[in-house]
Amino acid sequence: MAEIIDKKETVSLEQLVVSQMWEMEALYNLLEKKGVITKNELLEEIQRIKKTKPER
Repeated sequence: MAEIIDKKETVSLEQLVVSQMWEMEALYNLLEKKGVITKNELLEEIQRIKKTKPER
């Protein structure tokens, strides 16, 4: 059975997307700062993924 969610605990789609954007940016920044990946490598990987995954 589905769990009943308190309306105070729900977030809008916009809030969810913005939160995810901040989390991803933080991860990218840390990976770059630690020398794990360069910004160019990240952008290349994003482009590769976009080409192989159908849009939803």
